[in-house]
Amino acid sequence: MPNRSGQQLVILVVDDELVIRDLCSKGLRKYRILQAGSLQEALDCYTSQPVDLVLTDIQMPGGSGIDLLRRIKQIDPNALVLVMTGFGDKETVLEALRADADDFIQKPVNLLHLQTAIEKALSRRALKEELAAMQYLDSLKGAFLSLVSHKLKTPLTSLSLGLEELERYASRLHQTEACHLRLASMREDLGALSGLMTSLVRMHQALGAPGSGQVSCDLSEVVKSTAESVERASAKSGITLTLDLEAVPAVRGNRDRLIFALQQILENAFKFTSEGGSVAIGLASDGQHATIIVRDSGCGIAEDELPKIFERFYQVDPDATGQIPGFGLGLFCAREIIRQHGGSIALSSQPGQGTTVTINLSCLEE
Repeated sequence: MPNRSGQQLVILVVDDELVIRDLCSKGLRKYRILQAGSLQEALDCYTSQPVDLVLTDIQMPGGSGIDLLRRIKQIDPNALVLVMTGFGDKETVLEALRADADDFIQKPVNLLHLQTAIEKALSRRALKEELAAMQYLDSLKGAFLSLVSHKLKTPLTSLSLGLEELERYASRLHQTEACHLRLASMREDLGALSGLMTSLVRMHQALGAPGSGQVSCDLSEVVKSTAESVERASAKSGITLTLDLEAVPAVRGNRDRLIFALQQILENAFKFTSEGGSVAIGLASDGQHATIIVRDSGCGIAEDELPKIFERFYQVDPDATGQIPGFGLGLFCAREIIRQHGGSIALSSQPGQGTTVTINLSCLEE
């Protein structure tokens, strides 16, 4: 079995009985096996070459398996060490647990159990390494977005001020309508670029560590404040917003992230609803779960697009214009935030009949 570098995984078997070492070696043929019969021999072997996992007995010359476990964990806290113990040896098990043993193998050794325990330990380590790599990449992404946002603020501000000068100059010279339209288009594009940069940074912040900053939240207040904010910011007029909010038990959550998630859904509802249409928000509870329902009378979504609607960077473009603003991250972020809160989100829609988004969150016990 290869490791991440493509080389065969190395297991160090430590036991003062040669017959046990040979038995383990024969049962673990897909790995490269190293053997040691004493504490010092095991340490020399471990420190002289890469070892992916250590399988150690308790009794050995020069010390115990617990001593070896502690020494190895001092060298590498993430090292994998499995301890072989006799049946009913509870004190040894407790001592090994306190020394951070990764698992236990009962003697006499069952090769099938041994193979399973080793595979599980290696899989857990691989998952931890993958998670650590993802967290590192996420931190780099956050740092990059913050840097880009910071670096672009100055030139965007400069462009905005320069555009204001051009607008005043054009006004004094009574330039043609075409000139004013071009300047207005530049102002719109500049505002869109600034807004997109802000949205990227906010989305990264909203998708922070799961569970962080979660407290008791009043969903009625979250829904009401978000709805009012989105309605004020909407560029469209003539869309009727209705709220039907029941009193519901509190939920455990991060208020800012819940607002951000709901904001993405409501902004989509307003974006794809024509003037004269409606957006309705309902909030209800059965005592155990709170349900938020957002319905709009917009253009709706084709059936073949529904499975992709929560994918990262996917955008619905009902008129096939290619001019839909945004990154296609809103619903993706909303789903991830709701999942971080242990909830669920679903979307149903039909072309010409609007869209309904349903969010379910667990209520706190009263």
